[in-house]
Amino acid sequence: MTAELTGFVGLSVRLTGFDAFDLHATGMVRLYHDTTLDQVGREAIGRFLADLESVGGDPDRLVDETSRDIARAITHLWYLGVWPQLSRPVHAALGREQANVAFAVSPEAYTEGLVWRTFHGHPAGAKAPGFGTWADPPPGASAPAGAGAGRGGAS
Repeated sequence: MTAELTGFVGLSVRLTGFDAFDLHATGMVRLYHDTTLDQVGREAIGRFLADLESVGGDPDRLVDETSRDIARAITHLWYLGVWPQLSRPVHAALGREQANVAFAVSPEAYTEGLVWRTFHGHPAGAKAPGFGTWADPPPGASAPAGAGAGRGGAS
């Protein structure tokens, strides 16, 4: 893995809250890195990284509108597998020729979205959890009140 990809993963860890292992496990690192560069440009990414460094690596402390929108877009990409539409002023400031529209970066991006991992869910129509797993509560959830009382309810 190149230093540039390693840096993108480190940035993504800060933006998503997921560790590098989880991000690599999606198989989306290179695609998301390349999509980000294609959509905002290497120069804007450089300014974004400098802005992020100047606030101690804390994305919540970014004040520049362009940097905040880039951070939002990368986070959105990881969670949903979709590059979002940038704000109009940011898109204009970047001067990019790409249309400013949201798009799914690949069919796999939907199934690998981090959103599913946040609530131990499964993407509809893909990655089925297995036969009969609907009968058990998801990890970390408690059984609903009255569960196990048997058929017919209260006695």
